[in-house]
Amino acid sequence: MTRSWFVVAALVVALALSASASAESVNYYSTSSWSAGQGGSSSFSSSWFMNIIAKSSSFDSTITFIDNVSYSWHSTLRGPATYLSTHWLSSQVKKAHCRANVAVYSSTSCAVRS
Repeated sequence: MTRSWFVVAALVVALALSASASAESVNYYSTSSWSAGQGGSSSFSSSWFMNIIAKSSSFDSTITFIDNVSYSWHSTLRGPATYLSTHWLSSQVKKAHCRANVAVYSSTSCAVRS
């Protein structure tokens, strides 16, 4: 019984890794110095589904998707973690957006996946 659970778990991990390996990741914003409210955005695309921010130190930041019709924010995530990711599984045309909510010196990259 234990062996079959191990095999199932190994297959799930392998499938997850192969799916993420085929996804295209595009860096859309990088900086080492933030002003409060400063941010950046990707281009608009209907294929974006995952937005990521990776930071060298903890500070309050926000990531979201912005649609190109009402310019509403979707799947918004705010927090101090050094790694944040959010998903919006929609075929609607959208752009990824990341921003700092405080002024800080921290090497940071924002990326989007399709």
